[in-house]
Amino acid sequence: MIWFKQFLFVLTLMAPSFAVADRSCDTKFQMVCIETVQNGNSIGFYAENRYDLLPVTLNIELDINNLQRTQGGAGPFVLNGAERQYLFTLSQRRNAPWSYNYTFSWSRGDHTARHDDSHLYRLPFAPGAAHSVGQSCNGSFTHVGAHRFAVDFDMTEGTPIHAAREGVIVDFKEDSRSGGPGEQYKDLGNYVIVQHTDRTLAQYFHLRQGGVVVNLGDRVRAGTLLGYSGNTGQSTGPHLHFDIIRGTTTVTSETLPFRFATEAGPMRCPATGTTLRVVN
Repeated sequence: MIWFKQFLFVLTLMAPSFAVADRSCDTKFQMVCIETVQNGNSIGFYAENRYDLLPVTLNIELDINNLQRTQGGAGPFVLNGAERQYLFTLSQRRNAPWSYNYTFSWSRGDHTARHDDSHLYRLPFAPGAAHSVGQSCNGSFTHVGAHRFAVDFDMTEGTPIHAAREGVIVDFKEDSRSGGPGEQYKDLGNYVIVQHTDRTLAQYFHLRQGGVVVNLGDRVRAGTLLGYSGNTGQSTGPHLHFDIIRGTTTVTSETLPFRFATEAGPMRCPATGTTLRVVN
């Protein structure tokens, strides 16, 4: 998932000043913002993550004229929830007009997260329940590219969804009632996101409207009830989408391979059509 913003600033008279030159937020959700502050002939760049707890990875690209980076880093930058972070400063190189142009993108999660591959994930439904896999890894509909390590479970609306691994609730959405197969529904899915101790995130998507029963900051154990399935967002029918992600340095969060604990033993990317039951 990615959002871009581009800003062009040209100065022809370099009079000493101090002012907020620009505050620019992602156009879709207004949740990640870049602020530039001019101080004389230098421009400081700052970033703000407006999510309360969800970490994001930010990447910023520069096109500069008669400026150079004199402080800070080149990124990518990890912003924790509710964090405003100084990024870097651009300063005038010689006594002449200067200009800059920038674009930025961000994705959910910390790009430095390292998945604990020894962990076995609980199937994300109730004890004794069994559900079939509607789409597995490398599915032709939506599980491609960076999204390839994901599993969809067919289930009727209102099916209880349970945590697959212990963690902290860092984000959720439950206000949507819209769903369908088209791209226009992509950002309308309800969800719960859990952050694990290794900084990876578990995403539980397509929940019903008002179907979340946890709160931000709750610590949940594997098996804790999170909410109820639905058919919101980009979906061809009622189901649960489950994946493990981290942020990336490019354009979208990346899904990571993981293993479910099943009656047949540890299973990675169960085949489409396979019916799986929670191991007690």
